[in-house]
Amino acid sequence: MISVRQVVEGELAALREVRLRALAADPAAFGSTLDGERTRSMAFWRERLARGPWFVAWAEQETVGVVSAVPTPTRAEYRLEAMWVDQAWRGEGVAEVLVDAVLAWSRSRGASSVALWVFDGNPAARRFYERVGFRPVGLREPHPEKAEQVRECLRIQLRSDA
Repeated sequence: MISVRQVVEGELAALREVRLRALAADPAAFGSTLDGERTRSMAFWRERLARGPWFVAWAEQETVGVVSAVPTPTRAEYRLEAMWVDQAWRGEGVAEVLVDAVLAWSRSRGASSVALWVFDGNPAARRFYERVGFRPVGLREPHPEKAEQVRECLRIQLRSDA
């Protein structure tokens, strides 16, 4: 049984742990690096949590996935970032419940859409995002911190009037 909940400050250690596992397991999927985040203080993790919510998927007491929702300046759109599911749990619905958490949270804040960036070298992630309703918006660019990686923006509309 998988449960997803929004991380609160008392769970920063669990957030840090699952994020570092994600960076170690799938380094090419993220703009950040394991070395860059491993040495960060708890103040860094508190600041990340203050920027926008993080959601962690749990299988009993084990963290099995993570995702973040980051507001844009207008807050009409949020960005889905830092999505990861433990390899042993892929195909078990964890990704879907993590995305659902971000979409529900964004919708509850009045957002009209949620966007994300996916790297060209990650076709499984792209297929998943498109399967759950994200669509390309025609924006492609080199990643700001990893110029050798090209990424594309996908978006899902939350309201029919958007």
